Parts: sequence; structure tokens; C-alpha cells
Amino acid sequence: MKKFIWIFILLLGATLIFGMSLVFFPVFKGSNAILKVETKNTKVRVYLNDKLLGNTPYLNQRLTAGDHRLKLVGELSGSTIKKVEFSTSISLTPQTITAVNYEFGPNQKFSSGDIRSQREGSAISIITSPTAATVWLDGEKIGTGPLSTNPSQGIHKLKVAKDGFVTRELEINVEHNFRLVIEVFLAENPFEQVEKISEGQPTIFRFYTNQDSLLADPAAWSEGIFFFKKAAGYAFDALIAPNGKVYYEDKKAFSEKVAGGSPIVVGLLLSTENKELTSEAVAALEKLKPSIAPKPPVPTGPQVEILSTPTGTLNVRSGPGTSFSTVTKVNPGEKYELLEESSGWYKIKVSGQSGWVSTQYAKKL
Repeated sequence: MKKFIWIFILLLGATLIFGMSLVFFPVFKGSNAILKVETKNTKVRVYLNDKLLGNTPYLNQRLTAGDHRLKLVGELSGSTIKKVEFSTSISLTPQTITAVNYEFGPNQKFSSGDIRSQREGSAISIITSPTAATVWLDGEKIGTGPLSTNPSQGIHKLKVAKDGFVTRELEINVEHNFRLVIEVFLAENPFEQVEKISEGQPTIFRFYTNQDSLLADPAAWSEGIFFFKKAAGYAFDALIAPNGKVYYEDKKAFSEKVAGGSPIVVGLLLSTENKELTSEAVAALEKLKPSIAPKPPVPTGPQVEILSTPTGTLNVRSGPGTSFSTVTKVNPGEKYELLEESSGWYKIKVSGQSGWVSTQYAKKL
């Protein structure tokens, strides 16, 4: 009899455990959230609430739903190893995926990415950083972020853009009974406006921006130019800020190129609203030039000395006037043989050829 009682108790206990599992297991399972993190071209460490979870590419399907602090930490290799970091708040929803796609630049100004998460409901919400960035959906402008819209289910093309920033385009999937929340982070554009002003030794470019964040931080702006130099098609060796400070991608490599006679490319950092070189920038450029290219031999006859110019170089023209074509360029401080004079112009001899320079930026010795 006792044997049957024990068997009954065991069967009853098993039944209760099975019944409880049917009730509570879905609850526990339903509280799990999914996090996916990808970082283009860079492997970084993933932290959630300051706890290390792993490295990218990262996927976890058993995280606790709720509000968390996400942090990505990595290192970029170049002439030096640079630590980079991205930190933001995220909200993980039960049984849905939160996808983080991030591209690290040399600093926060030049990093970009997006975070996509799902909530109960419908439509999509788009949050942009910076705010007031223009949003296009399937080629149609729909407003500026932040905004909400309710497109049809399926795949759509999303584009976010703003002057001074690099446009970001992504493909999104709108699902039934879910509201898609998308945070888009735009990188500032270090090459907003670029102008080549001289070719030779050195080759000189002007960089213009109206972004106060870059004008106030030329060191960070320089990092962006050096990091994304392939986008401009030139390997910039040195950059000069309006205050005259010179930034080198690699000062040792710069010195070696100069010593070996290799071509040097220099950039001048300027405001779009004030395109004139400061006296400090002109002085820094003049100081840099003697180390790059030797001055031509001093002639023994009548001479003309080139004076400082707003651009750092002076055009030598085929005739005595600005309508004539430029045959070459000369630098302030250099001296050349005087061949002839005309009203407001000197004809000089430069490297075996002759041309005219304005008396406004030259003086007869």
C-alpha cells in the first residue's frame, strides 16, 4: 500500500513540475532580449553596464530586457595606436533584436553608425544625431529628425544627410505589429570643401568648413583628414591651423620624405566665411617651405624679390596681366633675374623660362 502511495506522490509531483514549467518557462524565456553588434573594419570590446560581454562581431540572444548602458572600446592602428570609444543608452525589448552597426573614425566627430530596435506598435521612429538632419525614405524627403512615419511593410531605403556631415544610407525592414526605432549617428565631413592652390614642392591645398566644432578643434579636424586621406586621393603630410600650429601625420616620416626629396602635400585649415590666411598661418607655411625645397640660386644681375601673398605663392603669368595664363608659381622670399618692366608687372626668369609677376607682391632690388 505504501508503495502505491509513494508512486502516487511521485506522479503528482512530476505533474505539478511539468505544469509549472508550462506556465513559468515561457515567462522566463519571454524576458530574454537579443543584442547584435557589428563594427566595420574594427574589432572592439562590447560592454553592457560596464560588464565585458565579448568582442565584435557580437551576438547574444539571452540578455535581460530593459534599459542598459552600451559601451564599445577598441584601438585603431596607424602611425600610432589610438584608443576609441562609443557609449550610449539602449533599451532591450523581450524577444526582439537590437542591432548596433558602428564605424569608428579617429575620434567621435568622425565616427558614424545606427542602432535599430523594435517596440510594440507600428510605424518607424527616426532619431538623428545631429538633430535636424534631413531624412529620405525610398528617395522621397519626409522631413528632419527626429520624426515618425508609417510606411508599408517590407524593405525600404533610408537616407540621412546634413551639410557638413557624411551622408548615411541604410536598408530597413518594417514588420507587422512592430514599431521600428532607428537612431542614426552622422560623422562630420573633414573634406567639406577642398581646393588645390599650388602644384609642386610642396603641393598645397586649402580646406574649408563652416562647422564650429572643427574650427574650434583643429587637432581633431587634422586627425580626420589624415585618417580619411584616401577619400581625397592625397596623402597629406602636414596641416596648418589658423593659429599657425602645424599638425603632422607622422613627423619622423615627414622629415625622411623631405631628406629624400619626396613630394610633400600640405593643407591649410580655413573657415568658409573667412578664406584669408592669417599672418600666423602664412608664417608657418613660409617656415615649412625652406625645409622642403631649396631656394633657387641668387642671380647676379637686376633682381626681383617675391613678397608675401595671401595664398602663400605667387602666379607667374605668360603676359603682364591677370588675363594671361599661369606658367608656374614662385614663393615669397625667392629672388629672380629681372628681364623687363611693364606697368604694374615685372618680367622675370624662372627655371629657364620667363614670365610676369605683379609688382603688388614683388619688389625690385
